[in-house]
Amino acid sequence: MDSFPIFLLCVFFINLTYGNVIVSTKYGDVLGTKTDKALQFLGIPFAKPPVGDLRWRSPESPESWSPNVYNATVRAPGCPQKFCTKYLPDSGCPTETSEDCLYLNVWTPLNAQNSMKYPVMVFLHGGAFKWGYPAADVYDGNNIANHGEVVLVTVAYRIGLLGFLYTGERKADSHGNYGLQDQRLALNWVRENIQNFGGDPGKVMLFGESAGAQSVFIHMVSPKSIGLFHSAAVQSAPFGIPYRTKLQALGVANAIYLLAGCFIGDVKCLRSKSAEEIDEAQEKSMLAPTSLKVINYFEPIGPIIDEEENPLQPMDALRQNKVRNVPTILGTLKDEGRMFIHGFLNTSLPPVLYEAALGIFKPSHFFQINKEYPLPSGEKDLRDTLSQVATDYLFTCSNRNVSRLRVKHNMETYRFVFEHASDYPSPTSDHSFCEKHVCHAAELPYLFGNFLGRNVTENEINMSREMMSYWTNFAHTGNPNNGRSVPDIKWPAYEYENSKNATMHFITPKDELIENYRDDFCDFWDTVDYEK
Repeated sequence: MDSFPIFLLCVFFINLTYGNVIVSTKYGDVLGTKTDKALQFLGIPFAKPPVGDLRWRSPESPESWSPNVYNATVRAPGCPQKFCTKYLPDSGCPTETSEDCLYLNVWTPLNAQNSMKYPVMVFLHGGAFKWGYPAADVYDGNNIANHGEVVLVTVAYRIGLLGFLYTGERKADSHGNYGLQDQRLALNWVRENIQNFGGDPGKVMLFGESAGAQSVFIHMVSPKSIGLFHSAAVQSAPFGIPYRTKLQALGVANAIYLLAGCFIGDVKCLRSKSAEEIDEAQEKSMLAPTSLKVINYFEPIGPIIDEEENPLQPMDALRQNKVRNVPTILGTLKDEGRMFIHGFLNTSLPPVLYEAALGIFKPSHFFQINKEYPLPSGEKDLRDTLSQVATDYLFTCSNRNVSRLRVKHNMETYRFVFEHASDYPSPTSDHSFCEKHVCHAAELPYLFGNFLGRNVTENEINMSREMMSYWTNFAHTGNPNNGRSVPDIKWPAYEYENSKNATMHFITPKDELIENYRDDFCDFWDTVDYEK
């Protein structure tokens, strides 16, 4: 690009003797590591530490550290969070946290240099906007960078109250959506610096899972993110959960004031609290009534609807044709809701409480939902049935609806369902209910090729390679079938009127194309309306 800053022409150095790599950035040189598969840079700062006066403020670019060389050979701490391993697998959680956490990680092919122009994949982690860690073992980029000849970037962003608290419109207030702004600043960092790592700033694929997928879709709507990426993958976004309005977000803020020992409206008092105290108040607030929409309990803290960062609910944006038209992979897993229902209900759910629990999803349609998902005869624990309701409403059917709305506006969309239950046991006892089931986030080890020492079958290895091929091909060309790899099955774009064999079904022993996945239930949910 002719207008690209001159610093992108800086020299790319490789020290083969010691396995070190030095790359120039706008802010100074960074020292990375040469592994057996990729060049690896961990914990590069893309923003000033959001601490002190910068807490609950828009992120700012970092200060230059030149002429020093920044040590990017160790992982940075994760953003503050409590009880991550209670809700996520250990492999997705940080061992150390700090409010100073705005760092990113880069992996490139071994032969990368600033003339190569490999496509760039930028990943946003999930965790309900409360947990997660971009340098987690499961997101290690050595395998995917090597397999698909891509540059992978994983990004931290402020989570929980530190990233999304909204207290009002005064100058001293916390205005919310700071985590989204962090993500955008990281995308700007990629645009300004990634060519020196061998990446092409004009070919960026933004992808994410769960809250990360929701974030991707928000950037597809936000005018501020135009031009920062050119394709996308939206994995397991719970489109059935509406974002809070500013008025609804004030209900969360009022609970936080009291739980933190502050008077309502006293932002100065909140600013005086430690990150640990803020996290404690956040955890307690999960049990406080902060919204009249019970469905918000599935995601108690997160983005709000505002004028600039997140102007519309996702499906409203699609109906109004205000979503960026970039090629998009979009899909879900078979048992998405299981982790949420079994995770929150650690005892059996008897029939009388099952019917009461149905009101969580859509109180105005209780009788219709009860008819669609009747009590199974003879069952005494109905958590599995409620999990299916959650899966269909929050994930499978709302995602089908989004796919159809996209296709209606001639937006190229590739739809998938992941339905492989791993044979290895759950990494923690808290998640034993996911054994032999395809829980939320189960596709990530296969997508990144990181099995973390677990025994896997040849079929699982093959599926992992196929997924990496589809995703990295998509980064190269905007089409999962075309790129550096030739998958066994051609994955067609999704169609609205004729969805015959248009959904990729990731399953062992071999992937396949399917049609009409839970369409009867999704036809029902489409009559209910997901966001109202």
